[in-house]
Amino acid sequence: MHKNDYGFLQSRHKHHKRHQDEEFDEELNTLFNKKFRFRFDSDWKLPPADAWFSAPPWKVKELETLKSRLNFHKSQLNDFDIEEWSSHTRRRNPSGEVCWKIRCLVNPEFLTQAWTKFYECASSYRIIPSEAVISREMVSLHLCEAPGAFITSLNHYLKQNYEEIEWKWLANTLNPYYEGNSPGNMISDDRFMLHTLQHWHFGTDNTGNLMDWTNSQAIVKDANKLGKVLLATADGSIDCVQKPDAQEEATSPLHYCETVTALQALSPGGTFVFKLFTTFEHSTVGLLYLLNHLFGEVNIYKPVTSRQGNSEVYAICLQYKGSDQLKEYLPKLKSAYGTNLYSDKSLFSLENIPETFIKQVEECAYYFSSLQCQVINNNLQAYLMQNSIPFAIDVKKLRSVVAAEFIRQYDMRPLDYEQEVLKGVLHEENKVNTNPRYHRGSYTKRQLYAKMTLKEKCKSLSGFLQTDILNLLIFIQETIRWKCFYDKDVEIDTVFTYGLPLQKVNSSKFIFVPIFKLYQQILAEEEFVNVIRGQSNDTKLLDVIGEKLFLPDLENGESYNDYEKRCFSILLVSLRNLPLGESLILTNFATLTHFNISVLYVLSKKCFEKTGFSSDAIILSNMLSKQGLQILKDVENECVSGRECGTGTQDVWNFLPVRMTNVGDFFGSIVLYNNTFYRNRCVDYLDLLEQTLCNNEQV
Repeated sequence: MHKNDYGFLQSRHKHHKRHQDEEFDEELNTLFNKKFRFRFDSDWKLPPADAWFSAPPWKVKELETLKSRLNFHKSQLNDFDIEEWSSHTRRRNPSGEVCWKIRCLVNPEFLTQAWTKFYECASSYRIIPSEAVISREMVSLHLCEAPGAFITSLNHYLKQNYEEIEWKWLANTLNPYYEGNSPGNMISDDRFMLHTLQHWHFGTDNTGNLMDWTNSQAIVKDANKLGKVLLATADGSIDCVQKPDAQEEATSPLHYCETVTALQALSPGGTFVFKLFTTFEHSTVGLLYLLNHLFGEVNIYKPVTSRQGNSEVYAICLQYKGSDQLKEYLPKLKSAYGTNLYSDKSLFSLENIPETFIKQVEECAYYFSSLQCQVINNNLQAYLMQNSIPFAIDVKKLRSVVAAEFIRQYDMRPLDYEQEVLKGVLHEENKVNTNPRYHRGSYTKRQLYAKMTLKEKCKSLSGFLQTDILNLLIFIQETIRWKCFYDKDVEIDTVFTYGLPLQKVNSSKFIFVPIFKLYQQILAEEEFVNVIRGQSNDTKLLDVIGEKLFLPDLENGESYNDYEKRCFSILLVSLRNLPLGESLILTNFATLTHFNISVLYVLSKKCFEKTGFSSDAIILSNMLSKQGLQILKDVENECVSGRECGTGTQDVWNFLPVRMTNVGDFFGSIVLYNNTFYRNRCVDYLDLLEQTLCNNEQV
C-alpha cells in the first residue's frame, strides 16, 4: 500500500518534529486549516431537468448581509494607492517567505504562488483517486491553466508520492498567441507553455476561449482520448480591479463553464479542484448544490499561501459519481453555457434548494468572509502603526515560522532534473514577462478617471510615462539599430496556424503590455482621436538610401485580419519589384501580430543582409536573395485559398512555429522596437493633445 493511502486519515507527518517555538501554535493552526466541508443530506434532491434555469435570480438575506459587511471592509481601502497598499500587505503576509524557502531548499520547476497553492490542495486532501493508484495510470485536465504552475506542482507531488503512476495531461487557457484576446483576462506568460505546446488545447477556433461550447466539447473529447481523466483543475479568473465589489458576479459565468467542462471530462472516482471566490450569489449556491450531488465529498479550502486579504478559495470535490448522472440535464447545462441565460436565470429556484443546504452555505460564507474582514482590519491597523518596531518583529518571526512549517508539514523534497516535466530547462531560462499585473493609484482615483475633463485625463495619462515601470525599460536610443539575421542556409518550413479571424489587436507577445494599454487608452477617447487624426507620422531617415514603402492605415470598420492581408499583398508586390542590392524602408508596418512577425522573420533570414530598427521604421538593407519570396508566395496562396473555400470562421494566423519567432535576439529586437515605437507615439500624441487643449483654452 502506498504511503499516502496507509493511515491517511491519521496525521501524515506525526513523525516530523514540529518547530520548538510554541508562540505561534494557535496562529499556525488557523493558517493551515482554513477548511469547510459540506455535509450531504440524503433528503436533498435535484429538481427535474425542465426546472433548471427557469426561475429569475434570487438572493438570500443572510448572504446579502455578509456581502455588504465584506464590501464595507473592502471599501475602506478605496482611497489607498494600490501599489503602496500591495507593498504593505506583502510585508504583512504570513506566508510571504514560503516561496523563498522552497526555492532555497527544494528549487522546484516553475515555482510560483499558484504552485504552492496547488501543492497545499494536493497534500491536504486525497486528490489522487484510488483508481489511479491501483491502475498506475492517470490523465489530468487543467482548465484556464496559464502559465502552467499547477502542472509542474502536480508533477512534483506525483514524483514525490506516486512515482509509479504513468501520468498524461492536457491543458487549456486563453491563447496568448492570439492577438484578439484581452490582456486583462489572459495570462500571457508562456515560459512553460512554449516548450509544451503539444499538451495545450485552444479549442476549435484556437482562441482558447473555454466559454465557447464547441471549444469545450473539443477539449473534453481530446482529454478522454488520452485515457481516464481522474483529475481536473480550473484556476480561471477575471481581472476585477475596477469592480472589487462584484468579483463573484463577474467570475461566476467562467466558473460555470469550467465546471460543466470538467464534469463531462472526468471519469467516475475523479477529483475536481477549482478556484472560486465568495459564496454569496445564487449562481455559486446553485453550482455548489449541484456538485454536492455529483461528488462524494465537497470541501472549500483556503491555502495558507493564498493571500489572506482576498476572497480566493478552492473547491476540492472528491469521488465523482460519473457523467452518467448528467445525461438528462446536459441539454439544460448547454443552453446556459456562455450565454445570457446564465445571467438572466438561476440554475435552481430558491424553493428547489433545501434550507439545510442554504444554512451550510451561510456557515461557509460567514467563516471565510470573517477571516477576510479580520485580515483587512489588521492590515489597516498595522498601516497606521508602521513605526511600531515590536509589531514588525512579530510579523517577521511569524513569516519565518510559517515557511518552516510549510516545508515540514508537506514533507517537501527536491526532484532530480530528469523527474521534471522539462528536465531542468526552466531553471536555465530568464525570459521576461511582457504582461505584468500592473495598476496605478487608488480605486477611487481610477473610478474618477471617467469623470475627468480632457485636460485632466491627458495629465493622468502623461503621468504614467514617468512611472518606474516604464523608466526601467530600455528603448532604442541610436538613429538605427542594425542587426544581422541573414542566414542563407537556414531551413524554414511553413506550419500554418488557423483560427478565428482577428477583428482587432487587443494584445501582443511583442510589446511590453502596459505601453500598449496606454496607447489604446489614448485612442479610446473620441475627442483625442479627432485631434490626432490627420497628423503626419512621416518618418525622416535622411541617411538611408532605399525605396520607402508606406503601408496604408486601417480603414474605419475594416477587420484587422483583412487589413493585415491587404498590407501583405502590397508588400509582396514591392518585394518582387525590388532589384537585388536595393534596400526597402518599411513605414507603418505593424509588428504586433505573429503573422507580420513571421513575414519579417523570413525577409530578415532569407532575403536581406541586415535589418535596421529605428524609432519609427524598419529598414531591410541590401537584398541578397529572393529565395524567401517563394515562401511568402505560398503563404499568400494559402491565405487566398482559405478565404475562397472557407466560411469566414477561420483565417491564417501564422505560418511559422512560435518557438522559431518568439525567442532569441530576433524576438528581443522586435520587442525593443515596439516598446520604442509605441512609447514615442504616446509621447507625441500626449504632447499634441496638451498643446491643442491649451490653445483651445486661450481662444
